[in-house]
Formats: sequence, structure tokens, C-alpha cells
Amino acid sequence: MELALGENKTHRLSAQKLLETLPNIHVNAAEGLESGKQEIRVTAIEWLARLKHPDSLKPLYGLLKKEKREVVRAALLTALEQLGEDISGYLAPKVLLAEAQKGLKAKAPASMAWFDLDSIPAITWRDNKAVDPDIIRWWIILAVKLKMPAGNGLLQRYISLLSLESQRKLGSFILNSFISQDVAGPSLEAAMAEAEKDAPQRLKNYQDWVKRWPEYYAKYENFTLEQTINEIKNEVLGRYLGSAISEKGMLALICGIEGHVAVTMLRQYMRDHYQRRAQIEAMIDAIAVSNDPLIIQLLLSLSRRYRTASVQEKARGLVADIAQRNGWSADELADRTIPTAGMDETGTIVLEYGDRTFTAKLDAQQKLVLFNPEGKEIKALPAARKTDNEELIKESKKLLTSSKKELKQVIELQTTRLYEAMCAERVWSTADWQEYIQNHPVMRGLIERLVWLEIKDDQVINQFRPSDDGCLLNLDDDEVELSVGSSIQLAHAALLSNDDRKAWIAHFKDYKVKFLFSQMDHTIPALDLTLTEIEDKKGWVTDTFTLRGVLTKMGYQRGQAEDGGSFCHYFKYFSSLDCYVYMEFSGSYVPEENIPAVLYSLSFDRAQKSSWDRGYVELKNVPPILLAESYADYLKVADACAGFDPEWEKKTPW
Repeated sequence: MELALGENKTHRLSAQKLLETLPNIHVNAAEGLESGKQEIRVTAIEWLARLKHPDSLKPLYGLLKKEKREVVRAALLTALEQLGEDISGYLAPKVLLAEAQKGLKAKAPASMAWFDLDSIPAITWRDNKAVDPDIIRWWIILAVKLKMPAGNGLLQRYISLLSLESQRKLGSFILNSFISQDVAGPSLEAAMAEAEKDAPQRLKNYQDWVKRWPEYYAKYENFTLEQTINEIKNEVLGRYLGSAISEKGMLALICGIEGHVAVTMLRQYMRDHYQRRAQIEAMIDAIAVSNDPLIIQLLLSLSRRYRTASVQEKARGLVADIAQRNGWSADELADRTIPTAGMDETGTIVLEYGDRTFTAKLDAQQKLVLFNPEGKEIKALPAARKTDNEELIKESKKLLTSSKKELKQVIELQTTRLYEAMCAERVWSTADWQEYIQNHPVMRGLIERLVWLEIKDDQVINQFRPSDDGCLLNLDDDEVELSVGSSIQLAHAALLSNDDRKAWIAHFKDYKVKFLFSQMDHTIPALDLTLTEIEDKKGWVTDTFTLRGVLTKMGYQRGQAEDGGSFCHYFKYFSSLDCYVYMEFSGSYVPEENIPAVLYSLSFDRAQKSSWDRGYVELKNVPPILLAESYADYLKVADACAGFDPEWEKKTPW
């Protein structure tokens, strides 16, 4: 309990979750309401809200009657509303004004002295009646004290009481004030004064360095006083006079801001002040409570591509929250967060050199190709010129290196995802497929190597392949126009007639396009579907290294080591189907040595269990395409074997 209600935030939540398995833990949690420390009272309140036990209402209301600290009262009202209580009586304008006037009697946090509380714009309630400015002043001070840019339920409820126009106006005002304070720097006059004062000495230093270490400082050989003044001026203008991060809590009140306003301000801030990681994370945290499409798209783009890993990770977490809030599936979320490997919507990476701009684009083989400013293909980025910006060049080279690595990862991962989508017979809405798959700079090249089906009213109305010019071609080379309200699915030999299957193979050959993976080769095998195991190739012999090589290349993983470090299967997991595919063999040991191996069976299960506790799925309950593809894998393993050995039982290690 000391950890669960303690001041150590690192272990607090973990301790609470462990204790939540105990009966009547809400009684123990309520003891924290009596603490003399504000933080512990707030911790207890938030824990009780999460526990959602009706008996917690009495102690919460009891504390509300006597609690004087505004931060604690805010936590109490938030908790009560989360527990289903009607708190509208605490939200009447007269009540809010009385609380504001009481709160304003105390001193505002000293750190927010820069904020002009008298410049707040005129705000109205939803009934268009004027809001007393003291209420807004108090909300801003309270939000700063709470230090939660994502806000809490009460602050968001406060904002919802305002007219839509006022929510937008207040959000824009606060975000603009926060950013203006955070990026404030010296004036141009001050920068010029310092530059003119310091430039002669710096230029003298440069000239001295050139003489002493010409190999390092050759670029300063012909440096002029004017260039030195300009250099110092830019350095001074780049300084920050302060920061608004201590007041990040006020961002909780921007939840009603218009999407295009927030996105414009944040994009500019992130472009010019990307090193201010904490501020960026606070701002995206604050806007993530919005369902504005532009804000969601900004967060999605950050989750796919951003120069700072922690900001990208933060955005991914926020997108996951948005997915849960909007009822998106794991697949839909994954579609919306596919990394772009640094490319913009056109599939271009911009590499700045200062006065020169180079670009990188994907070629037909999904490799990045470099182009100079004139658009001519080059093999590598050139060395810097004297007029180039070395810092920008360093950033560009770093971006290109990371983009190449990310591109390889994206292609591998998304190829696997598309293959699984085919096996699971996943269906996209046409709108989602166009926005998140067809228009994605990396996915665009992958889907050109696959055949797709358009489905409407449970009927296939079109078969098509996306071409490199963006057209969707059918077997007659006619362009397909997708219908509104239709769905898109990956094609497979099991879903097409034999004539269509052969025609698509010929189409790919004619266009010199290679299938991304086998899509037209594996038909549904003629098997007894009441079986739980396929043993056609049982007794085919090979060695453990050959077996491992074939299976790992197809994406299978080694099974868990059991008694004595032995394992006797490889598996592949299809998450969207929650299904494991097992390839069983005679077994091997960890660490592995190359010993004789005998292929046994192919089977399917809904859980990953030990070899003696597996509950195999009947083949009739296995999705047809998954069955066809897995059986093809089984045959491929057999093809790598030496053949059937009538005395295979003598070749097993036990």
C-alpha cells in the first residue's frame, strides 16, 4: 500500500494493479483520502475512480464537502463524473464564478508571470451569454497547477460548456501564447549589436586558426567581416530567452481548437524548434483528445515519421488511444501508422544542403535513387561546397541513412502483413484502402505486384492490379473505376477460376512484374477436412540445418525448448486469425547441431502450447487460403528433403 499510495510515481501504478486482485481493495484505497499530503489524496481519488466501486462514492463526497485545495477538488469532480454521478450542479456559472474568485485570491504560480491574464479574448457560454473573465483566468491557473497537458475530465468538461466559437478562440489564444513564450528570442537589434561587437575578434580567431590548422579550418580562409557578423547574428537569433514548459498544463484548455489552426502552428513549431522535445510532446498530448480529422492525420504522420524517436513513440501511443476511442481494429490502426521511411506523399525525400536541394525517390525495385537539384540521377550525395550548410548536410545524410534502414524494415513488415491479409481474407473499405494503402508512398509499390478484388453485395465485381501510373488495370488492360461503398480484398488462386488464375500469371509475365509473393500458385488441396493433422509427407528425411533453413526463410520460428532443451516443431503465427501453424518433425536440441531429421505433420491451433498439450483445429475450421498456403509450405519442406525413407523411425533422435 505504501507504494500504491506513495509519492514514487515509478512503481505506483504497478503496485495498484497488483493490489486490485484483492477483495475490497477500494476500502484500503479510500484511506488515502485522509492523508495530509495533497498528492496522496489525488492518487487515492484517481485510483478509486479506476476501481469503480459504488461504495467509494460516500468517502469521495465526504472529502468534497471539506476539501479546500482546488487541484484536489478538480480530481474529485472528475472521479465522481467517471463513476456516473451528475456533477452539473457544480458547473453552474454562479458556482464556477464563486470558485474562480476564491481561487484567484491565492497567488498564481510564479513561473507563469509572463502570461497576460488580462488579454484573454471575450468568451461566451453555449447559450451565448458572456463568461466572466475571472472564470477563464482561474481555469488557466488551475490547469497550470494540474500540470496535465492532456487535461482531465473536469477541464474538458469545463471547455465543453463554452460555445463552439469560444472553444476555438480560447484554444487558439492559449496555444499561440504558449508557443510565443516558448520560442521568444533576442530582437534583431540586440542580435546585430552583439554581432557587430564580437565579429572582429571572432574573425581574427578564424584567421589565426587557418594559419595554424589549415586542414581543419580552410573554409575560413576567405571569410569576411560581413560573413562573420551574419554568422553571429543568426546564432543570437537562434537563442531561446526562456521556456513555457513549466506551464504546459494550460495546454489542457486547447482541446476545442480547430484542427487546421492547431496543425499549422504545430507543424511550424516542429520544423523550426524540433529539438524542444518536451514541448512538442506536451502539445500533441493536448490535441490528441480531439477527433478533428486534421489533428488525427497529424498524429498519424508523426507516428510514422519523425526525426525524434521519443516524439514518434509518443504519437504512436496517442494514435493507439484514438483507435480505441474510435473503435478501430488492430489492422485498421496498423494501416494508419505505416511508416513512410522519410518520404512525403509524393514518395520524395528532400535532402537540404542549404542553397542546394537534393532528392531521393523510389524506383521500380523499391530502392532509393538520388537526384541532384537539376533532376539528374546521381550515385551518392556529393561533398559539401563552401556555400553549403554543414549542419543541414549532416541532417540530410542522417535522414538518408535512416530512411534506407526504415524502408527495408517497412517492406519486410508490410509484405508479411499483406500476405497475412490474403490468408485471412481481410476486407478493406474502398475509402480506407485508397487512403492508407494505395496512396502510401511505400505501399504503392508493393500493391502494384498483387492482384486485388473489388467486392459489392458479396459479389466480386472487378479484378485488378494497380499500375505504376496509378491506374487500376483488369485482365483486358482496361482501367477500373472503384465504386462507392465497395470493398477491397486480395485475390488468391482459391478465389478465382482456373482461367482467371492463368490469365493473371500471363499478365504479370507480359508486364515484366514479379508477384510480391505467391498469389496464384496454391489452390485448396483435396484433403479430408475432418482431420486435425496432415501427414502426407510423414517419414521424409533430411537434416536439422536444412529443415531450419527452409522454414525460417518462409517465416517460421523455432518452437519453445522443452525437456532437456529439445524442441520438435516450427511455427508461424497469424495474429489477425489468432492461429498458429505448426510444422512438426522428429526434433532437435538447443544449442543445435546438425543431426538427422524426419518431417512429421502440418497442424493448426488457436494457442501456443507444449507438444503434449496441443488442441488441434479440424481442417474444416481452418480458413481456406491459410490451409492452401500452409500446405504449400509443407510440400516445400518435403521438396527440400531427400525423400521418403521406409525406415524413418530409426532416424529419429528418440
